[in-house]
This record gives sequence, structure tokens and C-alpha cells, in this order.
Amino acid sequence: MFGRRRLGHSRLVATLILNFNSRRSAAEVEHVQEALAQRGVAVDQVVIAHTGDQVRRYARRAIRGGAKLIIAGGGDGTMTAVVSELAFREVTLGLLPLGTGNSFAQSLGIPLDVEGAADVVAGGRSVQVDLGMVNRTYFANFATIGLAAEIAHQTPRSLKSVLGIIAYVLAGLRPALSQQPFVCELRWERQCTRLATKQLIIASGRVFGNVPLAPDASITDARLSIFTTTGLSHFELARMYATLALGRHAELPDAQHFTAQSVYVRTRPRQRISIDGETWGKTPARFSIAQKALRVLVPSDFAAGA
Repeated sequence: MFGRRRLGHSRLVATLILNFNSRRSAAEVEHVQEALAQRGVAVDQVVIAHTGDQVRRYARRAIRGGAKLIIAGGGDGTMTAVVSELAFREVTLGLLPLGTGNSFAQSLGIPLDVEGAADVVAGGRSVQVDLGMVNRTYFANFATIGLAAEIAHQTPRSLKSVLGIIAYVLAGLRPALSQQPFVCELRWERQCTRLATKQLIIASGRVFGNVPLAPDASITDARLSIFTTTGLSHFELARMYATLALGRHAELPDAQHFTAQSVYVRTRPRQRISIDGETWGKTPARFSIAQKALRVLVPSDFAAGA
């Protein structure tokens, strides 16, 4: 589905890709176009996508057509789809965070409301930020292994569109009770550790959920942040999620955290991997950083480590 809108005397011309599977995209489509137009952003093509594959295909088409600015509206899964096409290209990404979690936007300091995000598209500055990679697949902000990946896999899109983040809580009850511990072997920078856990988080960005995964995490430092806990009981798992929501997870006595440019992960048994809330595959896999891979618009006061 395509729509065209041209504005004269505008400073920016962009292709707008909206993923209608994201929580707010369909409801905000007119608001988005009006907000951009009011700020002098000429949207010469509006593309409506319904899947990540369509987002990627439309982004490729826009790049072949000579687009220099692609504005993507959706959640973290949408952003992973679009950055997979924009990585290491002379194309800038503008973000409209219209999904459930919007962790990537938060890592970039982009406001979560349409007006604020449109301000950044129109008046922000372009910077180069890192992307994560799992094997040869790019992701925008974070990957999860084990329980969090199972929860993402089992949360229906329709439920997310209605309930938002609460959908993950409801869909996660069964996996949280049934998830079995697994042995996780991590190899990085001539180091190796083996531990029993129920989940692992690997972030290229700063924010996981709504809080920094680590106090000094940055989306421009060419490092992955790796976090897990070794508490295996239901109580310890609930405590981990509670402290994670409060940003106090690093204080847990069983917390394990380190940074690396790349890490190889093997588990026994094999575990599901999710990237930015979308199912990718299963372990084993190598995670790494693609340094300064993406050009993206951020607020003028953006500070990488803040």
C-alpha cells in the first residue's frame, strides 16, 4: 500500500515506512504525517508494512530509489528489520517509536511520543551508532536467550497491540513456571565461563526494557553488555525481573555481567534466541558488534553513555 505526499520548500525529504503490526502505528498514521509536515519534513512516499520481511523489502526498494532518509515507525522488531538494510549505507534512519517496548529509541534518547520523535527527525543530528550481530544477522538493540526469548516467542502480536507491555507479563506466566535451567558456556576475549541459568541478555544498545542494562552501557562504545543470573528458583527469577524493572539488577548477589566485542554462546540443551523481541533461531551462536554501522537521527543533546 503506497501513498504519496509532496511538500514544497521543505528541508528534508523522506520515505516513511510504518509497520501496522506494531502497537500504535495504525492508530497514529495521520498524526505522524501531520507532525512531520508541520516540521517541514517532506514525506514523498508512505509505505505500509505488516511484517518484518515487508519492512526489509520496502527499505531495500527505497534505498535503490535513492532515498537518503528513511523514517521507520514501529517497535524494536521493526527497527531490527530496517537496520538490517541500512547497515553501512549512506542512508540515515529516523525513528518513530510506535511499538510496545521501544528500547532502541530509549537507547538513543528519542522521546516516545509522536510529537517529540518528530522533533528529533526534523531538528536532531545524525550520528553513527553500533549495531549488534548474531552470526551474520544485524539487530538494533538486544538479544535474549532462554526464558525471555520464549516469552517473546509466545506473546501474540494481537495481545501486545491491546495490552502493551502487560502482554509479556501474561504470556510469560507459563514459560516462567515451566522453563528449565540450562548450562551456558560463554567464550570471549580468551576467557571462558560455564554456568547454569534460565536466561541470558546480550545488548548492543544501552536500554533493555526501560532501564540501562549496565550503568556505563553505551550504543557507541563498540562493546556488548552481557547479563545473566545464576538463581534458578521461581523466587530468584521473580526477584531478578523485579530488580530489572527497577534498574537494580546489578545489585543481585547472583548477577553475572561483563562486556565484550564478541561472545560465543553454546548451551545444553539448545535454547531459543530472540533479537529485539523477534524469534531468530537457536544456540549455538556468535554475537558481535558492528561498530558505527548505522546513521541515525538523535536529539541534539544526545550523549552516548547517558
